[in-house]
Amino acid sequence: MKTHLIQAARAALQWRLLVLWCGVTLLPSLVLALPVWQYLNVLSHSVLAPELATSLNHPALADLIHGFREQGGGVRNGALLSAVLALLLSPLLCGSVITAARSHQVLGFRALWSGGLAEYPRLLRTLIWAIVPVGLALGAAQGLHALAESHGEKAVLASSAENAALLATIAGIVLLAFANLTLDAGRAALAIDKRRNSAVKAWWRGLKLLARYPGTVLGLYLALSLGGLLLAALLGIARVNAPTGQVIGFIGGLLLTQAIVLVLAWMRSARLFALIALAQADNARHGGGVAKAAKVKAPAIESIDA
Repeated sequence: MKTHLIQAARAALQWRLLVLWCGVTLLPSLVLALPVWQYLNVLSHSVLAPELATSLNHPALADLIHGFREQGGGVRNGALLSAVLALLLSPLLCGSVITAARSHQVLGFRALWSGGLAEYPRLLRTLIWAIVPVGLALGAAQGLHALAESHGEKAVLASSAENAALLATIAGIVLLAFANLTLDAGRAALAIDKRRNSAVKAWWRGLKLLARYPGTVLGLYLALSLGGLLLAALLGIARVNAPTGQVIGFIGGLLLTQAIVLVLAWMRSARLFALIALAQADNARHGGGVAKAAKVKAPAIESIDA
C-alpha cells in the first residue's frame, strides 16, 4: 500500500488544481473576514491601539466578547453566509478533481473550471444526499454523548465521567469521518461512470467498494487524512506564533494561512484520486463496460489487493 499511497499523493500535486482550490475558497473566507474585520475595527479607537495590534490583553478580550454578545449579529450572519457559500462551491471543486483524474495529462485552469461546472449537477445531488449519512452520524454521536452524560451523573470519580465524555467525542468524530468516507466513495463511483446521475445509487456503489476492499480504502483514506491534517496543524502552529504588528509578519502570516489551505486542498484531492483509481480498477475487474465507456486515469492504485 506504500506505493499506492505515494502515487496518490503525487497525482494530487497539480499546482493549477491546488491554486484553483485556494482561489475558490478565498471567496467564502472573505465573506467571513469582512464583518469580523469591521467588528475588530472598534479597537482602533482605543488609546492602546498600537499595543492591541501586537497582542490582545485580557481586558480587551473581555470587551470584545461582551460586544460580540450584544452587536455580533453581523459576524454571525457572515459566518452563516460563508458556510453556505462554501458548501455550494464544494461540488465545483470536487468536479475539478474528477476532471483532473480523468485526464491523461495535466490540465490548465480553463479545463479544470469547465470540468468542474460540467460535474456540478451530479455532485450537488451528492451534497444534498449527504444530509442522510451525516445526519445519521450526528444522531449517533448525540446519542453517545447522552450516554456519556448519563454515565457521568452516576460516576463516583470525576475522571470516569471525563473519560466517558472523551470517548463519546472521539467516537462522534470517527462516525463523521466514516460518513465523509462513504460520500467520497460515492463521488468516485460517479467519476468513473458519466452516465450515472443518481447520487443514492453512486453512494451505494461506494459502500460496495468499501465492503470489497476495507483495508485498502480505510488505509489510504486514513493515511492521507492524517498526513494532511498533521502538516496543516504544524503550519497552524507556525501561523499562531508568527510575529505580528509588522509588514513582514503580516505577509508571513498570510502566506502560512494560504499554505494551510493548499495542504488541505492537496489532502482532499489525494483522497479522491485514490478512491477514483480504486473504483476504476474494481470496475474493470467486475464491470468492464463502464470502465471502457468512461476510462479514468488510475494514478493511485495499480493493484486492488489489500
